[in-house]
Amino acid sequence: MNKEIFFYFLLTHLVGDYVFQNGYIAKYKNSKLKVLILHVCIIFLSMIILMYPSSLKINNLIVIITLTIIHFAIDTIKFKNRTKKVFNTHTYYIIDQVMHFSSLLMASFFYETDHFLISQQYVKLIAVGLFNAYFVSLLFYMIDGFSKPYTRDYLGYFFRFSLPFIKYYGDMYFLIASIIFITFSIVIFLRNNTENIKSESGPLALSIIITYLSIWR
Repeated sequence: MNKEIFFYFLLTHLVGDYVFQNGYIAKYKNSKLKVLILHVCIIFLSMIILMYPSSLKINNLIVIITLTIIHFAIDTIKFKNRTKKVFNTHTYYIIDQVMHFSSLLMASFFYETDHFLISQQYVKLIAVGLFNAYFVSLLFYMIDGFSKPYTRDYLGYFFRFSLPFIKYYGDMYFLIASIIFITFSIVIFLRNNTENIKSESGPLALSIIITYLSIWR
């Protein structure tokens, strides 16, 4: 496996599965086939665009098409079992993402290294940042048992997304930023709703750990 290629695939997955998945797609991709197909098309385009120009090479294009079909197959499992309780839990959410990440790992073995518009250095930082911002946030939301309607926490997104970039430029900056983010989050959410402190501190703490372990200059 080419780990640099894996982070390109991870970035395309996070962009297609989270950033460009609006409320309509998130709500209906498991109940309307045309919405599921739209979602998969967005995944395909994310790979073509973010891995350009290497994505136009015939071997790499075959890998991308195959990965798109696999993504569709994995999402179809949830589509056909959407009424079953186990398929709407954080446990299955983790299983679902493990299947997606495993397919990305496999694709990394066959994708031929070529030219990319985005440098490998920034791809990893952006991918880890988006993982912190979206994946971790949704995971904790599901662990909380869907206690309230899911809303995008843009302040939390900013804190968690910026962590890898700060860590890359120095451990001391990272330590200071982590303390500031945690303190600021507690103060802000204490003023608004004490229940939000728990829901935000968990994702932020996990994102700090993930960033510390994954980003090295």
